[in-house]
Amino acid sequence: MARISGTGTRGFTLVEILVVVAIAGIVLALAAVNLLPSDEEVARRETSLLALDLEGARDDAWFGGRPTAVSLADGRVQVLRLASDRSWSPVPGRERRLPDGVRVLSLAIDGREVDSREILVFLPDGLGVPFRVALEVRGRPKAVEGDAAGSVRALVR
Repeated sequence: MARISGTGTRGFTLVEILVVVAIAGIVLALAAVNLLPSDEEVARRETSLLALDLEGARDDAWFGGRPTAVSLADGRVQVLRLASDRSWSPVPGRERRLPDGVRVLSLAIDGREVDSREILVFLPDGLGVPFRVALEVRGRPKAVEGDAAGSVRALVR
């Protein structure tokens, strides 16, 4: 509330200014928490994004009627489709670079560890082979698993 002093000028009291500064500080603190996620929140998000990439490839195979694969080589996720000449070709718009701090540690297919440059294939019949992609996201171990029934889940404990 502005006050009129004896000289006729208007101004704010010290209490009013302190209240405004305190409110601004609270708003900035709340914004900082949401704008700067913790390492654990980033790890959960990146693991979930990889699970969504794998589910998308699985769904492409199911609904497209052709085998679809995912490559995790060279720090990127790339979806591939089996062409008529039996070669794998990239699906346009279905490639993304893994962010800094995200590393694929290992890939296991049907309980057997394979080179992480191998492709993970999804068949149109909906039945798959169990797999596990082990990740490290900002120093935190995470994983994405799939089972023979086609279920894909991010392990973000």
